Amino acid sequence: MEEMVEGLQIEVGARYDSGFQLALEQLKIVFPDIDESKLGELDALNKIVDGKLVLFSSDAA
Repeated sequence: MEEMVEGLQIEVGARYDSGFQLALEQLKIVFPDIDESKLGELDALNKIVDGKLVLFSSDAA
């Protein structure tokens, strides 16, 4: 059972990341003049704190 749960967790994480990458690709199409170096700063695990991107941390609750 634990192996099944672990496998599902990995699959969910991979799908989440895939969806995020697809969203970035869509941004490039909708905004063709976008600075791609700025897109490189984006990460599915970032959050916004005081108007800035910071890496999400479960410790910072």
